Amino acid sequence: MNNTSLYGLPKVVEYCTKCVISNQRPSSAVEMKSASGIKSGIIIKDGICDACQFSDIKKEIDWDERSKLLFELLEPYRSKDGSHDVIVPSSGGKDSSFTAHVLKYKYGMNPLAVTWAPNMFTDVGWSNFNSLTRIGGVDSVLITPNGPLHRHLTRLAFINLGHPFQPFVHGQKVVGPRLAKQLGIKLVVYGENQAEYGNPVDDNKSPFMTPDFFSTEDPAQMLFGGQSVRSIISDTKFKIGDFGNYIPLTPGEVIESDIKMTYLGFF
Repeated sequence: MNNTSLYGLPKVVEYCTKCVISNQRPSSAVEMKSASGIKSGIIIKDGICDACQFSDIKKEIDWDERSKLLFELLEPYRSKDGSHDVIVPSSGGKDSSFTAHVLKYKYGMNPLAVTWAPNMFTDVGWSNFNSLTRIGGVDSVLITPNGPLHRHLTRLAFINLGHPFQPFVHGQKVVGPRLAKQLGIKLVVYGENQAEYGNPVDDNKSPFMTPDFFSTEDPAQMLFGGQSVRSIISDTKFKIGDFGNYIPLTPGEVIESDIKMTYLGFF
């Protein structure tokens, strides 16, 4: 029998001997470059997955020293007049909500949480989203993309990639830096690095996020469901203007704006 593989994942199934995750678990990717047949699974080397290797590495980190580094990183950005001084891309989940809370109440920052709306809020998700502001005291902004377009992109992603969450993940990555540029805020803090749960360990050697996740030179070449924006426009009634919220900064805008993207998890 010949083994077959979907979406470019490994043909031979392996399991981590510590946590039993398999190499069929796709690693996080730059969603706007994700096409059918090029997904990579979590790396398992000598029987141990990257997530477990990183878990062991974290035991050797001097977290007190990392906390001092975070104070030093935040200080130049701290507002003196109570204005927002850091953007927290917030899905409403545990890590982003914790990040916003810690930045505000432990480190004395004034964060603005920004959420890219999911296809559909669950009751628990909507409650969590509201609680961050109404109970947690963190100001927030909700960005809700074009409904018909988002449904179309979700359908494409499900059929072609088996990944209906792709348009949401893309939006949650790009919305923070976009809003930061619009508001003149120079710091964006995400919750955890993908290396926490299976991307290559080396990804977490730097506290800063690679611009690949939130910048592109040509929006028409972005991929959703394996199709370029250019081809989607040519095949449907949608126009480039409908993609406004999906379009990230250009590499030049990132440099010009001098916006830094980091992870609280690093510290």
